[in-house]
Amino acid sequence: MRNSNQLPVLVELFQEFRSAEWQRAEAYVLGRLGTEHDPQAGCSALPDEARIAVNKVVGYFSGFGYFVYRGMAEESLVVPLIGYRASRAWDALEPFILREREIRGSDDKYANMYEDLVWRVPRHVPLITSYGLYPSSLPTTPKRNRLRKRMRKLRMRLPWRG
Repeated sequence: MRNSNQLPVLVELFQEFRSAEWQRAEAYVLGRLGTEHDPQAGCSALPDEARIAVNKVVGYFSGFGYFVYRGMAEESLVVPLIGYRASRAWDALEPFILREREIRGSDDKYANMYEDLVWRVPRHVPLITSYGLYPSSLPTTPKRNRLRKRMRKLRMRLPWRG
């Protein structure tokens, strides 16, 4: 029953990911934030375009982080799907987030659920040993052709081939 409650939450968050607005925010954070702004401003004092993009990305990954932290979403569902993106964005955001924490001077640790999510990612690579996931992958084209030929030969040798 607990797992069935996770699906609507995850679907809702992934719908946000597909939005053009979120995609623009992530691209801004990854490509422009660090070159256009000094981390000493923190997050709250950034100009509107930058602040909105930062809030959107931090809020998105914080949401996933919160659901994982509270056990409302399985870590084994979330980390393989968004862990890489969360870590990549964290690398761009970390100096801004750390400075924002200094500015706030509070104990709430701004973006701590996001940080917790990112902390879980390096511990779970590769996915095979961490979560028992064995995703299939296609070999490169020349090998794929050789594989197809071998499969055809193998099928021809099988006695039960119909």
